[in-house]
Amino acid sequence: MAEDLNPYHICTWDNESDCRNCQIEGELHCKWDSRVLGAFIGISLPATLMTIFMLVVIGLMTGGWWPLVAYIAYVIVAFIIVENKALCSHCPYYSQETAFLKCLANNGFPRIWKYDPKPINALERFWFWGPTVAGTFLVWPLAVMAYGIWLMSANSAQYGQIALVSFILLGASNLLASVAFYVALRAFFCSQCVNFSCQFNTVAKEVVDAYLEKNPVMREAWEKTGYKLG
Repeated sequence: MAEDLNPYHICTWDNESDCRNCQIEGELHCKWDSRVLGAFIGISLPATLMTIFMLVVIGLMTGGWWPLVAYIAYVIVAFIIVENKALCSHCPYYSQETAFLKCLANNGFPRIWKYDPKPINALERFWFWGPTVAGTFLVWPLAVMAYGIWLMSANSAQYGQIALVSFILLGASNLLASVAFYVALRAFFCSQCVNFSCQFNTVAKEVVDAYLEKNPVMREAWEKTGYKLG
């Protein structure tokens, strides 16, 4: 990778890093790995796809497709704009000066903000947790489920009890998919993620310190906010 693509000299993008002799080798997902990306996609997509499917069902019932369009627009704004700024812009993977992200989660998304090596602040945590996480994986699924149940209950003669029960089960499965995503994320990804200031991150402090020691630009930005190594 060209040096000018790595102006912050983050070791994640340094092809000459001596990873085999690194003291935290194997502790972090600090290098590009398509298998990690594939696993993340595998656990994150089901909940979103199920919400879309429920909205398609509602669209077929009512002939109105604005809820589906609204949801897709919401997801685009939440992940490409809000999350990209509030969370991703602080991640070492974001430091690579390219037009599109190459990372282990939002791979291929446009890189529209400037990399910020300092930790996420409280307001950014709110914007990430609220509109992105809670909005996409909790508020929307609950709202869609409630709307569909109301439609079918109000038109029970047309749709019948079987359709209503099926939609309720679909909504419940959607919520379970969101819970499963959260549990899997915390168990297998957050414990090795290099975006250390994310509220979900559970990487041990000694590992964080070791990574910061290898990345002076990031270390300096963190220490300016009051972080202390050791």
